[in-house]
Amino acid sequence: MKNLFTLIFVVAAISLQAQSNLIGKDLLYFQDTTAQLTVDQVLGMSDQFQLSEVDIPNLGVTLSAHWFKLQTNNQDGQNRILEIAQPTLDQIDFYQLKGNEIEKITTLGEVVPWGEREFKTQNYWFEVEPNTNYLIRIKSDDGILLPMYIASINEMHEKQSSKDLINGLYFGIMLVMLLYNIFLFISTKYRSYFYYVFYLLMVMVMQAIFQGYAFRFLWPDNTWLATTTVFLFSCFVPISAMIFMQVFIRTKANTPKLHFGLLVFIVIYSIAALLSVFGINNLSQNIIQAIAGSAIYTLIVAIVVGFKGVREARFFVIAWAIFLMSVVVWFMKDFGVLPYNDFTNHSLQIGSAIEVILLSFALADRINQLKAEKEQEQNEKILAIQENEKIITQQNVILEQRVEERTAELESSNTELQNTLTELQTTQSQLVDAEKMASLGQMTAGIAHELNNPINFVSSNISPLKRDIEDILDVLDKYEDLESGENGVSAKIKEIEEYKEEIDLDYTKTEIGQLLEGIHDGAHRTAEIVKGLRVFSRLDEDALKSADLNECLRSTLVIVKSSVDPEVTLTTDLDDNIPEINCFPGKLNQVFMNIITNAAQATVDPKNTKDKKEVSIKTSFDDQNVYVSIADTGIGIPDSIKQKIFDPFFTTKDVGSGTGLGLSIVLGIINDHKGTIEVKTEEGQGTEFLLTLSRTL
Repeated sequence: MKNLFTLIFVVAAISLQAQSNLIGKDLLYFQDTTAQLTVDQVLGMSDQFQLSEVDIPNLGVTLSAHWFKLQTNNQDGQNRILEIAQPTLDQIDFYQLKGNEIEKITTLGEVVPWGEREFKTQNYWFEVEPNTNYLIRIKSDDGILLPMYIASINEMHEKQSSKDLINGLYFGIMLVMLLYNIFLFISTKYRSYFYYVFYLLMVMVMQAIFQGYAFRFLWPDNTWLATTTVFLFSCFVPISAMIFMQVFIRTKANTPKLHFGLLVFIVIYSIAALLSVFGINNLSQNIIQAIAGSAIYTLIVAIVVGFKGVREARFFVIAWAIFLMSVVVWFMKDFGVLPYNDFTNHSLQIGSAIEVILLSFALADRINQLKAEKEQEQNEKILAIQENEKIITQQNVILEQRVEERTAELESSNTELQNTLTELQTTQSQLVDAEKMASLGQMTAGIAHELNNPINFVSSNISPLKRDIEDILDVLDKYEDLESGENGVSAKIKEIEEYKEEIDLDYTKTEIGQLLEGIHDGAHRTAEIVKGLRVFSRLDEDALKSADLNECLRSTLVIVKSSVDPEVTLTTDLDDNIPEINCFPGKLNQVFMNIITNAAQATVDPKNTKDKKEVSIKTSFDDQNVYVSIADTGIGIPDSIKQKIFDPFFTTKDVGSGTGLGLSIVLGIINDHKGTIEVKTEEGQGTEFLLTLSRTL
């Protein structure tokens, strides 16, 4: 604040100095609307020159070139310095008239690199001789305001030193505030500080451009930047100000509709900045002037938010109002309402310095406010924690009682659940045993059927065999009678021969051989069935054994053959080279029997309309696995139940016709063998179960 008061005091003191050396009223000017006229052509239009009549000509934003005539009449015969105190002019051509001769002295402006200037000052200085006529051509896309002075070089240096002092104080204040707010941003990570620092930086660069320091110190050799940045930063400053305000007073949350208006202004300023980048400076400047009311709109938005009780918005209103007052003073100076002096000329700097300080106070107040809110929140949390501790203490007693009651209930429930689980396990064991018994029942029926045929064959051969043996014994008895008799041998022999013909002894011998062969075949077949039974009946063996799957399948087919509908054809394609594998043969027999039985039943389902009713069994192998394929031409499995067929107790059979455990047991047995079951099926097209068993379990 001390630096700010110093700035105001210095500006006020300097502004009290007389501005009698302004020469605007002594100038004659002519507007070249084509901006193409030469100096000779302009001199030929001397009658069209007009007297300025104002101390500071204000030509506004124009595409025209302006010509000025100046005659020096200092009496002391000393050269003077002519100063044009507008650093942002694009081009100034300075001519000296001596009689009928025209001499171009120099060209200055932002189109000329800084190093080519004779006098190293921000403003444009020209040395003029006494009692001499000069012609000045000025062309600029920016607004043209022409404060022009003539004084001695010492007076000019003193004047420039005063301006440098004012600007030094201003930039010192701004730099201090910039570094201060950068430090606060790093310390607090408060987002508003970041945008505020960005806004401060834009304001500082903008003031440096207006006062000519940017061209002098930042880009002295870049004339494109010199002529363009005045338009760019005329857009960047309001854009950064509105972005900072949006974040600082939270316009989106507090006034969404007015917030949208700020976004519209930001877009328009961005378009103006883009135009200046492409060299369309005059249009860019016109757009900037057309939306100058955005500053008033910004103030209105802050006032609206302030009325909603947002404390920081009130600080913003005060700071922004002071800045707008400085802008008003600055424009009133340009239009001659207020006198042109160092105070009015630096009003923007004074206003922005005050604004920056007030906004810094506002940000600091916001931080204090946030700290107070945080402390209050922490206190509320502490009180809430203390209250919760009391409640928890009270509740612990109640909870302990309820826990004891609940524990007793849970123990009782646990006992009931344990009993229920035991019953379920018993029921499950009974169901599995029932499934095994069903398999054993099917096996027993098959054995009875298979054994019945050869035994019947043996039984049916015994009676004729007994009869034939009795006939032969009768013949033998007759021969014995012949040996013991003394008379009638011939008659006995004749009787025997007749009896042999009667019983057809040769046929009887042949029949006895056939009957014995039939009995032998029946006995052999019975032995094979018993062997198959022995192979199949290894259901409950728990030890791994090396077994031939082809042999297992053949024994299974012997057992299930009698239970398969006669319409169903069982075909086999068993690879004779298939290797033996380590497995539980009895359990695999149960797998084969269940799948083959299901396949046979699927082929005779009433829904199956195919003529060919077949179940095919195939074996194959590779280096790692042995494969068993059991395919049928049945009705297939619908997609809706395909995923359920291995679920325990799931069955599509009628109630009482199946337990629903067959395929579940099959899956468990295959999993015990670390194998897989792949089901390939299509409704109405049949089903294939592909079993994959590792050769090295």
